[in-house]
Amino acid sequence: MGSDYNTGDVTHYGELKDLASYIKTLVTEEVRVLLAAVNQTAELTHLLADGNFHSVTVTRSELSQAGLRNSYLHPERMGVDRWLAMVAAFTQIKESDQCKGIIVVDAGSALTIDIVDSAGEHLGGYIVPGLLMAQKALFANTERVIQYNEVTADSQRYDKYKKLGNNTIQCVEYGVINQMLALVKQVKAEYLDYEIFFTGGDGELLAGFIKTGKVDKDLVLKGLWQVRN
Repeated sequence: MGSDYNTGDVTHYGELKDLASYIKTLVTEEVRVLLAAVNQTAELTHLLADGNFHSVTVTRSELSQAGLRNSYLHPERMGVDRWLAMVAAFTQIKESDQCKGIIVVDAGSALTIDIVDSAGEHLGGYIVPGLLMAQKALFANTERVIQYNEVTADSQRYDKYKKLGNNTIQCVEYGVINQMLALVKQVKAEYLDYEIFFTGGDGELLAGFIKTGKVDKDLVLKGLWQVRN
């Protein structure tokens, strides 16, 4: 995350101190901060405490909200990004008589898949390592030094993913992407009539191979806005 932003900018990576410093440049009596963080919520709140904002509202996963009911016994333990993505996706289809439910695929650091029926019941989901996390894990204990920090969700990079790899890096990349796709396809086959939504940094990449569903990189932000307005 750099220090130069424009209104409406979205970034997927950054440092907490950079975020806090940037938000403080926006300070007016009208500024309202909506905070949704999977971890480091307390640290973020502390960093923002000196900003003299109109308000800082922390959002967490709920048992029931916006027509959805959480399947977790302890709903606050669900990553709030998953919950907000479900809220936004369900809001888009809940008035439809034809949609039987939704599948929300959030492909970020982790790949999460959540299923919600047409009544708003969260049926459950899956969490597996995301693209970069899985690749890094495979090389974590090897002598080979590989930097994945600059790898982006570029579908052209994987246009030959169906072929066998001819070097270690290709084998890992093709293997990981196929593993992720296999899980998404399995879920879609089990919930054939459910509409599928893709979000997260690698969401567009996966959607390009699945060739069905909606891609919305702002799904979590839309959910955050909906539950707080």
